Formats: sequence, structure tokens, C-alpha cells
Amino acid sequence: MNHYAGQGLEREPFSSSPDPNFLLATRQHATCLQELEISLRLRRGLNVVTGDIGTGKTTLCRSLLRTFAADAATDVHLLLDPHFETSEEFLRVILASVSGHSPEPGLGLWAMKETLKQQLFRLGLVEKRLVILVIDEGQKISLENLEILREMLNFETNTSKLLQIVLFGQRELEPMIEAMPNLADRINVRRRLRPLSFVETRRMIRHRLAVAAGISAPLVRFTLPAMAAIHLASGGSPRKAVRLCHMALMEMLVRGRLCVGLFEVRAATRVDPGTTKNPRRTAGLAAIAAICFVFGGLWFSLSASGPVLGPAAHGQKSLPGSQEVQSRIGTDGVTALPETRDASMTTEGLSLRADAPGHEDEASNTGGRVSLLPQQDQGPNVRSKVDTNRAPLLEVRTPEQNSAVRAVFDPGKARPLALRASLNPDNQ
Repeated sequence: MNHYAGQGLEREPFSSSPDPNFLLATRQHATCLQELEISLRLRRGLNVVTGDIGTGKTTLCRSLLRTFAADAATDVHLLLDPHFETSEEFLRVILASVSGHSPEPGLGLWAMKETLKQQLFRLGLVEKRLVILVIDEGQKISLENLEILREMLNFETNTSKLLQIVLFGQRELEPMIEAMPNLADRINVRRRLRPLSFVETRRMIRHRLAVAAGISAPLVRFTLPAMAAIHLASGGSPRKAVRLCHMALMEMLVRGRLCVGLFEVRAATRVDPGTTKNPRRTAGLAAIAAICFVFGGLWFSLSASGPVLGPAAHGQKSLPGSQEVQSRIGTDGVTALPETRDASMTTEGLSLRADAPGHEDEASNTGGRVSLLPQQDQGPNVRSKVDTNRAPLLEVRTPEQNSAVRAVFDPGKARPLALRASLNPDNQ
């Protein structure tokens, strides 16, 4: 049963098996694979590839084996676990793999070395075959067995080595080789695999989805914040990133979605507590969420229908039930403005609208409108000469000359608290 049929996938995209098809040809992996192939075909002897846990050494080893699988003149022997108690056991396993049959039980160490040398000369000189010994998990090998490998490099002709050796191991193998200078000097290709960068992690996720989809395009996708969170949580380790992607994909299937986002990655990191122990990675995840929140808010605020400028900003009709605030100026003085007001942008400027109940009749009976002019209207020229013969700007038609005109404004709208005009006959 294909559990990924509804997502446009033919196989599991984030399998933990070292499938060479899923190997991403990054710069370091492609360069290392090319150098190894050239060194082996030129029969240059020893090659060592090291790296941290989960950096893709085993997958690279499988890719190297597949490169020589179609070559009929090549014999490739793979040793998955080089841990042996004695050198006799180690050499017996190698001799049995190269010759094709187990050596005699009573054969000593020196005799097995001579038998192996004769087999290599027969394969290399007579049959013209390329013999390659690939050892994975090289950090498990002992110093005595490393010395056996060094002696195997002495099986050579005037032009080439008879046995080609490739060691894949973790960083613990490096000090062991440094402790043997006569072995370190014989290394032809020596590479250390590094963690992936964010760009490489993003390419790896997309590459695996494309390979799992086959000839069709995958329906499942990972958002950019999700891939950034996976890279931070995994530290660039391909194995950890693949495991997180698998958990996030399972979370996506449970939620019935086709897109893996930050919520799915966050749920995956909770399942795997080893990825959240680093405080820097946790802070990075929080920073990604904050950045997405900020940019999302800016996106919606700058939208044409966002909360900053409503539909009225584009010449549309105002909201229903809202009326323009107007002031009533009569013989009795100036009426106060309502306390609750709203604003809408029109072609004439910014008008104030009354939302409080009880102001509908008042706004409908007035003849003027309180509005803020747009920026292009700068008002009268302040440099013009003031005409003293004109009527006063404020005229109150009341029977008494000492009455006061007060217009109280709302203090919450950043306007003056009170405007008082006192007309005293003694001060005229």
C-alpha cells in the first residue's frame, strides 16, 4: 500500500536507508565522489573520507559502489564492520573475500599475507582486474589492523598498487591515522565532510521530493520558514534533517494538508527532544516565527483592503450607518462636537464621522461639515496683508455683550481642551 499516493509520491521521500538515488550532488559530495573514482581507476592506493555523524558518509559509500557496479573488470569488496579482536581474524575475512574461498584453519598470519599477495598479483597482472576494498565505520578499526592495511599497500608493481583501499569513518579515525605517520603519508584522497548549509538543506529536501515523485511533480511542498527551521534544528546534519522531514511529513498527513509549515516542524521537534536541547537553535526557531509574524503583518497592512486604508480610500462608498459630523452654527452660538467620531478618506479630504447614537438628527440638520483638507490645499497665504476693515472673524449675535462662547473638544483626540472667547465691554 502506498501511503503517499494522495501526495503525488511513488515512494517514501525521507527514508533512513542510504539510498544512492537520494544523494544530493552538493559541491563537497560531488567533488569527493569524483576524486575517489579518479584515484581508484588510477590505482593510487589509500583514500580516507571522514566526517561527523550523519553527514552522508554511508550514502556516499553506496554511490561509490554503484559507480563501479557496472564495470565488469572491477572487483569491489565491502567490509561493513572492521572491528576484530585479532589481526588474524581481520586478514582471514579479507582473504576470503578477495580469493572467493575461506583459507585453511591452521594458516598463520604470515602465510595469509603471502596468499593474499599472490591472489592480488594474479588478479591485477594476469587478469587485469581492479580490486577495491571499501571499509565502512572505519573508526572501529584497531591500530594493529591499520598496520595490516599499510602492509597491504606494499603489494604493488612499478606503476600501480594492487589493492585499492577506501576508508569511511567518523572523526575518531583522524587521530588514529595521525598517530601513524607512515600510513598518513600514503593517503591519496583525504576528505572531511561538513554539515550542509541552509541552501544545501533546502536543495536536499526538494531533491528528495522530486526523486520520490518520479516522473510527475510532487504535490507536497515545504515552506521556506519550515525548511529554515529544519536546518536550524538539525544543525546541517543530513540524517537529522531527513528524520525531521519525515516526522513533519507525518504530522502533515495527520492534519490532512499538502504543505509542511512551521507548525508541523515544531511538532516534529517536540517528538525528537534531541533537536531542541541547543538554545541557539531554539532561539533561531523563535526568530523565524517572529520574522514571519512581522512580515505577515506588514503584508496585510500594506494591502489595498487592509486596516490602514479602508475601502473609502479608493473612492468607494462609506460604511453603512456612518454619517458625517457637522457643526451647527446659529444665533445661539457654536454647538459642541460629538465625543465619539470616526474618520474616512474621501476625494475632498479626511471627514469625521459620528458613530455614537443620538447624533443622527443633529448631523442631518446642520449645514456645514468639519473636515481636514488634503495636503495639497495649504490654506490662505500667511504673507498676505491683513485687512483691518473686515468684520471680526468671530461674531456672536447675542443680546448681551459679556456672554462667553465656549467650544469644548474631546481631549482624547489630541485637540485643545477648551476655547474661550470672553467679550467684556470694559476691555473693548
